[in-house]
Amino acid sequence: LKHHDAHIGLAVATSKFKKTLYLSLDGGGDYGDKRNCVFGEYSNFKFKNLSEDKGLGNICSFHAFITDFLCFGMDNGKVNGLSAYGEVQSDLYNKFSKIVKVNKNGIKFDRKRYKKTELSFDKFSFEGYQRYKVVNKQPSKTNIFEICKGYLLEDVAKTAEQFLKDKILIFLYSLKKRKNSKNIVFTGGLFLNVALNGFISEKKIFENNFFNMAPADNGLSLGAIGFYLLKFKKKNLKLNKYGLNPYLGPSFGKDEVRKIIEKFNLKYQVPKNIYNDIAKNISKGKIVGVFQGRAEFGQRSLGNRSILADPRNMTSKTRLNLLLKKRDWFMPFAPAIIDEDFDKWFPNQHRNYYMQVTNQIKDKKLLKKIPSAVHVDGSSRTQLVQKEINNNFWNIINNFKKITKLPIVLNTSFNRHGISTISNPRQAVEHLLEGCIDLLYINGFKLKIALNKKIRNEQNLVKSEKSLLKKENENWFKKNKLFMDKISRKQFHLFLNKKFKQ
Repeated sequence: LKHHDAHIGLAVATSKFKKTLYLSLDGGGDYGDKRNCVFGEYSNFKFKNLSEDKGLGNICSFHAFITDFLCFGMDNGKVNGLSAYGEVQSDLYNKFSKIVKVNKNGIKFDRKRYKKTELSFDKFSFEGYQRYKVVNKQPSKTNIFEICKGYLLEDVAKTAEQFLKDKILIFLYSLKKRKNSKNIVFTGGLFLNVALNGFISEKKIFENNFFNMAPADNGLSLGAIGFYLLKFKKKNLKLNKYGLNPYLGPSFGKDEVRKIIEKFNLKYQVPKNIYNDIAKNISKGKIVGVFQGRAEFGQRSLGNRSILADPRNMTSKTRLNLLLKKRDWFMPFAPAIIDEDFDKWFPNQHRNYYMQVTNQIKDKKLLKKIPSAVHVDGSSRTQLVQKEINNNFWNIINNFKKITKLPIVLNTSFNRHGISTISNPRQAVEHLLEGCIDLLYINGFKLKIALNKKIRNEQNLVKSEKSLLKKENENWFKKNKLFMDKISRKQFHLFLNKKFKQ
């Protein structure tokens, strides 16, 4: 099976649509499938591709070059996170328009790289080796660098994100004209962009939009199974009435967990009502790690391998980003909300169990109640929690609602920055001892960092977002000013001084 067949297989097989259009977009498949865009229709176990595009010159590559310019490695999601702090610069937008064109088969990007990237041996680590950090020294010398130098980083991110949305919108309208359908599924790495997904849903070009739980390459294995079953066996994946249950990973027995806790010689408790205990500590401002049941399949932590916090307190976001997860200060967190209250908070908006779409809280009174769960632009990457899908997580949130009158908790993946979501109990305990969380609830056991390790108070390290944004730009400029001409350096400082009134 080809790369994009597997992408399409997962989206179609988990959508529950008997007849649907499909669109798969990524940076270029792999060496066995060099397509970057596949559009087609599915009906009665038959897949019919209506158009395809190949090569690296595509809209996803454009976004990757923007990520490179901002020195965010391969983490395209950071562009979206930073964009909320910026403004669209019309002249920069127009420059993008000259190198990106929409046609009937895809979106073409005239990509240019002027020299090979140098190696960054200072990024090498035996402990956590990631090849791209060593091989891809950023920013690279590309046409995107030449176009974007001189602009503030957040404005580059904002302009690029808006440009991306607009081009995708034009492309979707063209697809709608070619093939009218009420259903469409989206897959491929591009659709990890939750803001883009929310934008698509809001525009309602198609009546029913479906975004699967693992659109990027880590969904290929299950997608290949889905494609094979549908096309060759004429069978559907086993789904419940809500779709595919995402909790497909490993689970661990209570005795196994107890042995690990005792091996570390840790003090622990076994609460009688663990859901109420978790909710009570979250309401007190504690950062809580939850490790329970089977692990999630896909990019998002959906309550079984999650770090939870109080959405009412803005310091929850700052503590999680800077002190515990050690990741970029501007990255947002997701509100997990129980199904019964979704329509009150997000009326007439897309419902998604996999945390794949952004929603907007339009009621200002509600907005003020959960400041740390809403990004600076008012968006929320919402997870709908259904009791029938995850009873444990639903009970945690429901108990939090009983205590605080709010049906929402802050949810993020159980991991430190730069490593995958944890997969076994030992990693959960190590995260506790490294100070990533205040408490760990693991298969019924409760462990407190304060009872097992003396830690220093880092509260004084918390800084304002305005000062952090200013520092972000200053650090980038200091690193890259040698590659900029006098005009772009002067322009950069004009933007910086105007924004921060120096």
